[in-house]
Amino acid sequence: MNRIRAIITTAVSTAALAVVALSMPASAASLDEIVAGAKKEGQLFVLVSSPGKPETHAAIAKAFNERFGLDTQIEWTATNPVQTGTKLIAEQGGGTGFVDVIGAGGNQEMSVLFDRGILKSYPWTETFGAEFPNLAKLAVDPVIGDLKGAGLLIAHNVYGIAWNKDLIADEDVPNTYSELLTPEWKGRFAVNAFSLNPTDYYSFALGEEKTLEMAKAILDNEPVLERGTGAVTRAISVGQAPVGISSFHQAGRVDNLKFKLFSDYIPTGVLHIYVPENAPNPNTARLFAAWFATDGMKIVNQYEPLPRIGEGSALDKMVADVEAGGGKILSETSLADTASAAGVRKKIADMMTK
Repeated sequence: MNRIRAIITTAVSTAALAVVALSMPASAASLDEIVAGAKKEGQLFVLVSSPGKPETHAAIAKAFNERFGLDTQIEWTATNPVQTGTKLIAEQGGGTGFVDVIGAGGNQEMSVLFDRGILKSYPWTETFGAEFPNLAKLAVDPVIGDLKGAGLLIAHNVYGIAWNKDLIADEDVPNTYSELLTPEWKGRFAVNAFSLNPTDYYSFALGEEKTLEMAKAILDNEPVLERGTGAVTRAISVGQAPVGISSFHQAGRVDNLKFKLFSDYIPTGVLHIYVPENAPNPNTARLFAAWFATDGMKIVNQYEPLPRIGEGSALDKMVADVEAGGGKILSETSLADTASAAGVRKKIADMMTK
C-alpha cells in the first residue's frame, strides 16, 4: 500500500496548497456570475467517455440542473478523449469550438492540449471551493504539478484483465500479461488498438526496450484490436474474444464480465474532466466540471463504478491485495514520465503501422 499512501498523501498536501498555488485572475467570475451565465447559455456539449451508461448521463443532467436551478440541455457523447483531442488540434484557431467538457482523459491527453494552449490552468478552488468544500481534497490532480488547474481528477483508471464468464472459467484466466503472449492465447484476447494502451506504462518497470519487445510479442500473438478500452470491453462481452485488457470501471459496467488485476503490475492512470479554452458554453462548462468532480461523482457511482483510489471502494482492496503479493503500481508521477510514456506509445503506434 506504499504507493497508494503516497498518492493519497500527495493529494492531501496538494489540496492544502491549492489556494496558494493557483492565483486567481483579476477577471475571474464569481460563482453567482457563472451561474447567471449558465442560465443564459442553456446548453452543454459533453464528450466524456466515462461514465458510459445513458441512464447515468440522464441522472447527472437532472441532478445538475436541479442543483443550480437551470434548464440546460445536455448533449452527452461517450467519445474517446484521444479522438476529441486530435480533432481540437486539427481545428485550432477556428474560433468557438465544438465541445464544452472533455473526459475522461489522462495526463498524456491533457498535456498535448496544454502545450498548444487549447487547455489552460483555471482557479478551480478559488472559484468553486466555497460551494464544493471537497474540491481541493478530492478533485485537484495530486500528481502532475505542471498541469495543476488544467483539469479535475475524477477517477483512477486501473487496468487488468476482463473475461466473459460464459466463455471461460475463472481458473483458466491468465494472471499476468506475459501469460497472454503464449501460443495458447493466439488470436483469443482483445487489446486497445490505440498503441496497445496501457502497454506504454510497462516502460516504468521494464524500460523502453523491453516494453517495445513486449508490444511486438502482443502483435505477434494476433490480438483482436478494438478502438478504445470501451470497445475492447464490448468485444469481450459479445464473444469476439473470451478475455482482454480492460479497466476496473469499464468492465464493471457489463453484467456478463468479470475483472481482476494482474498479479505483477497494475497500470494505473488518472482520469480527468477538463474544459477547452474555446468552449462554446464556458460558464456552464466550468460549473458542470466542478460539480461533476465532487457531488456528481457520488451519483455516478450509484449507477456504475468510477472510483478514485483511497475512497474505500472495492478497487482499494484489489490493489492492496496485489501489492501485498509483491505487485507494483505503474503510474506517471511527473511530466517527464508523461513524455516518456508518450514516446513509447508513439513507437508502438509506428510499429503497428509498419
